[in-house]
Amino acid sequence: MDICSVDNHICSKLGHIIKKQNFRADFYTRHFLHLEAKEETKFRAYFFSVLICHQTYALESEKRQLFGWEFLEYVFAKLAENESPLLDPAFMLKVGAKHLAYLIKPLFSDTLEADDSTLDRIEERVGLMIDAAEIIESEYDGKVRPIFEQALLFHNGEGVYERLEKMEGFADPLRKKSSFLLKLLADAALFSPKDPQYLVPIMDYHMQRVLLRSGAVRIIDASLAHKLRYKIPLETDLEIRTAAIEAMRIIAHESSYDVLKMNDIFYLLGRSCCLDDPLCRSGKCAKTPCSLTNALELPAHKSCIFQDVCLAAIDDNFIDYWQPIVETHYY
Repeated sequence: MDICSVDNHICSKLGHIIKKQNFRADFYTRHFLHLEAKEETKFRAYFFSVLICHQTYALESEKRQLFGWEFLEYVFAKLAENESPLLDPAFMLKVGAKHLAYLIKPLFSDTLEADDSTLDRIEERVGLMIDAAEIIESEYDGKVRPIFEQALLFHNGEGVYERLEKMEGFADPLRKKSSFLLKLLADAALFSPKDPQYLVPIMDYHMQRVLLRSGAVRIIDASLAHKLRYKIPLETDLEIRTAAIEAMRIIAHESSYDVLKMNDIFYLLGRSCCLDDPLCRSGKCAKTPCSLTNALELPAHKSCIFQDVCLAAIDDNFIDYWQPIVETHYY
């Protein structure tokens, strides 16, 4: 028996709401997408920042009011514009995992002290960097850019998705990090796939939470619903995330925007409007200013853009949903 399903009707409604939204131009002209650096250095900055971006609950700079991915953007922009050897695969392999962790950890501290770093799981993240560096050195002459010269996403085992999945950091069968990397490269005018119909929607925990609460993804299995509502760890989230990706394809189609652009709605909404105390119930966002206003032309808002169609706005059975709790480096 299936444990979850996609509600096409709600997906269609969400898509039509997004269709009416206007995206802010400055979100796509932000500093990280327009680095003053050599082209290969830009590729490295985007590649390695995405590679280590998973489970970033603790990552923050209180001094700069940067959280999660925003802090990663800040640090990797500086590394790129300073032509730091920390972006060089050959240097990573030369110094080794332990010393690389020693060098990276202070970068994510407001005091520049390793003990104050908010970048956790450092050994795991550095291990992923070393693994990728070995493949880049052995197969791509130490450069990241050639990975993307094959502009097909799938092509006899040598498409971009297929090349990336050989590295542990991009091994997710649902390709979250790979798709997010492709989105960054596209937004920075560094990559455009020849077969965009094969792009896989980006799916992380914030986005799953929004789709579960809205009713776009319906949980059929009562035991699973209980675990999601009470934040009980799961062995796998594969079926839920697969359904969420299917839902996102429908939403994107109905919105007339491409599937990767959905990240700029659902991720930002999930981390601000639909977190622990959702906007639809509390009248306020978790972050000030609301993260979603970075991407959308929104006035100060006391209601969620999805409030009129989202089931969580009126039904406690849906507002209580949390994203799957899984141990993963996929997102």
